[in-house]
Amino acid sequence: MITIHNFNEAHQMYKSGLIPYRLLQDQAQVMLSLTTQTHVANAFEFTDNNILWLIQQSEAMSDYLTLLGGYFCICEQESDLKLIYGCDFEWAESHGGWPNVTDIAMSWDNCCYLQEATGGPQWVTFLMCWNNAGGSVYYVPKHLWDIARVGERIAMTVEAWR
Repeated sequence: MITIHNFNEAHQMYKSGLIPYRLLQDQAQVMLSLTTQTHVANAFEFTDNNILWLIQQSEAMSDYLTLLGGYFCICEQESDLKLIYGCDFEWAESHGGWPNVTDIAMSWDNCCYLQEATGGPQWVTFLMCWNNAGGSVYYVPKHLWDIARVGERIAMTVEAWR
């Protein structure tokens, strides 16, 4: 699993070819909401100029844990899914710990497809808010969706938030 601690680190990982531009854009959208009152409806609208401006802001070096209550994490293989924990009190009581995304069906604070400018989504995000600031965001690539039971998770999350 790749763990990203701040926006500048995400930018360096992108420039090194470790993460795709689309994930950098998603983090840029979150960071923009912390630096200005400007709202961008679709993260995929961010350009290189927007990114270059953002990495010059003081928030770009701020630790995501402090700002957002967790890090941005990118799953690369099946074993990474076992590090995405959800909240189910009955499971936790009977198993001695929180369930991960592969254990049981459960809803999330946020579980959604990351929309693309063209074509279908290639990533899903999972977020469980474990503290008042939020929690870590997990990006799951399309090749792991069946194992993570993404369709079921998204449906349960949508239903829970109705």
